[in-house]
Amino acid sequence: MCKANIFKVLAYSLLQLLLLGVPTFAQNRDKELDRLVAFARLAGDIQYFSPTDMVDSMILHSGWENIIWNGVRMSRITTNEKDFVDSLVQYFRPIDPSLQLTYAGNKRIGAPPREEKELTVARQHIGLQLYSGSTGSFKSIRTNRRSLISDSDLNYFDFVRIKVPQAEAGKPFEIKLTYRSEQDRLIKKYLANKFVSDISLKASDSTYIYRDTIAKDSGFLVVKIGFPGHIDPFSLSHDGSINIDGKKYPIKDLTVAEVPNSIKALEWRIIENDEKLFEEANVIGDTLRLQLTDRISAEFPLAVYATKEHTYPLTTVSTKAYPYNKGLPPRVYFNADAQKDLNLRLANIILIWNVFRISFVYNPFDEESETAFLRRTLNEVLNGKDVDDYDLTLRKMLHAYKDAHIFYHNQLQDGKYEFSAPITLIYLKDGFYIKRLHDDSLKSKLKVGDKLTAIDGEPVEERWKKQQYFGTGSEANIINRAGVFGLLYGASDSNVELSFRDVDTKADKKITTVRSFKHPKKHMYTSFLERSDNRMLNDSTYYFNLSDSNLTDTLLKFIDDPTKHIIFEIRGYLTLDSEQKELLSKLITDTVVQHNMLGYHILSPSNKKFVSRPQSVVPDNKNPKAKFYFLMAESTQSAPETFLDVIKYWKIGTLIGKHTAGANGNINYQYLPGGIMVTFSGIKVVNSDGTKHHLDGITPDYEVDYTLDDVIQKRDPFIEKALEIISKSN
Repeated sequence: MCKANIFKVLAYSLLQLLLLGVPTFAQNRDKELDRLVAFARLAGDIQYFSPTDMVDSMILHSGWENIIWNGVRMSRITTNEKDFVDSLVQYFRPIDPSLQLTYAGNKRIGAPPREEKELTVARQHIGLQLYSGSTGSFKSIRTNRRSLISDSDLNYFDFVRIKVPQAEAGKPFEIKLTYRSEQDRLIKKYLANKFVSDISLKASDSTYIYRDTIAKDSGFLVVKIGFPGHIDPFSLSHDGSINIDGKKYPIKDLTVAEVPNSIKALEWRIIENDEKLFEEANVIGDTLRLQLTDRISAEFPLAVYATKEHTYPLTTVSTKAYPYNKGLPPRVYFNADAQKDLNLRLANIILIWNVFRISFVYNPFDEESETAFLRRTLNEVLNGKDVDDYDLTLRKMLHAYKDAHIFYHNQLQDGKYEFSAPITLIYLKDGFYIKRLHDDSLKSKLKVGDKLTAIDGEPVEERWKKQQYFGTGSEANIINRAGVFGLLYGASDSNVELSFRDVDTKADKKITTVRSFKHPKKHMYTSFLERSDNRMLNDSTYYFNLSDSNLTDTLLKFIDDPTKHIIFEIRGYLTLDSEQKELLSKLITDTVVQHNMLGYHILSPSNKKFVSRPQSVVPDNKNPKAKFYFLMAESTQSAPETFLDVIKYWKIGTLIGKHTAGANGNINYQYLPGGIMVTFSGIKVVNSDGTKHHLDGITPDYEVDYTLDDVIQKRDPFIEKALEIISKSN
């Protein structure tokens, strides 16, 4: 046989092997994804809805992050479905002893005997408390239990703060405590955030002698008491003295104003069970049933019996001995390099997906579509080549949830998108145009009004296919964030080649410039206004930039002058000063009660409801007012939308511009291993007339947008429209 024929045979044989291997690979990948998705749902539901003490203890030391990471590894290497079910039993039965798993109609593990006790423990959530410490709007508790995160909500004060008398360091001391309590109290003593011992106080009016030893190398003694925001009647005091090694000293004489930062205080934490968040609660018999695959199902109780010490049935393993809540590197939240681990990348996708399907108030998916969405996203991670591909996949995932309150930070991407070419763009229906030039050397080559056509040789339309994922929310908000304030961004001092079509000649032209510019108010219209200073526009009309300025005496005087017209600039955010000084109360003459904020009460994945949280604003005075006009755009979001809701529906003023962002309600924070942070809307908001707010925002009374001629002539059509309305009203 000649060489040519041999090569043909070999090539044909290789092609056949490759073709035969493709279905096998696809089949294996499908089964791998089946297992990952099944594990993800079961893990998330147990994490957030199983009421056992063991499940709750897993929040310590990144326990759940480790469980998900280990579970991903297990799901990927398990070779068949039966072994996978057995692995699920090994993972979850120790932390929820009532978990039942069925495979192909046969119980792999059944229900244990019921042990009735005097207490019932069940989960309640308002949103999800994700341990960020960033907001008090979200709370997760177990009835008849105290959540481990509750200690972070304690209020502290210095009970004793003294300078230790000379030569008394290292010696034993006593403090006589007097207390009054209608119930038994448990005080847990901590030093340097480590548990030391308990102090038990019986319900009564009584005394307690506290004994301890002053640290050998300390010249100070500090005892802090931490107590919850809501506490039944309870008082605790000392008798004014401290006995050190048999010598009595007045505490008042030893008290100092402050101590060095190096001094470690003793903390007495008054520990009480969390109060119920709302009246509805799961009860014994309520069960969560899950169909994980065609042949695998699971169920576990949503309420269990308990004593003060344990939930029942008792687990057979301790938190320390449980093998799956460990393995990730220390301080994994701050370790960006951990993202290089493919299993951790998959685990983070699952962690995000579980939080969003359970607590994201604008979840666009039903159960079937959210499962398909997770499957596609996990598959994309598996197909990715590196951490940059992973970053894009995360952006695509968050983009799909359509919420302008989603902010995303990835430590591995720090510095890659922080600086812009020295050009501000504006979007005008058919593309991106130059609004302002921030480098004088470009003014001989470019003009305001030139249209951007390509970036580094890539047409804008092609670049946008990827760039759009750098924003989320409404379409207008995505264009604003990912386009106007995103297309020209990159690494500091990096070169970028930009192509434009001349506004006059329509000729194509190219320039190369350096990314060295940062917008002072990124994402806000106020970044590209020709003027945004507070000023009189005519004898009776005052322009006030509420997005950048603190309240002034001039503004406050004009508000109560019925001969004046005030145009408020809110094409950005609101200043903190305007909220602290309650500007809204100065604009109204009658009390306003809003019912547009809806908290999310969650008992299980299928048992959730929204509950109104009324907010009221009382007028500062009932004086006659000026006439008010408010400029708004798609960059107006969150607190300004609450403000403008009152303006619109209580007819306080005239709204001019574009629909606001439709992104309001308190933000929740999710921190992930590998230096990643994600935020999202945790409270639902509707407009005060009951219409949809999310993505639609507040509708202007007069809709206005820029034209190309406005851009070229440096006109502000929003202000011009306000002046036109004022002129007609006069």
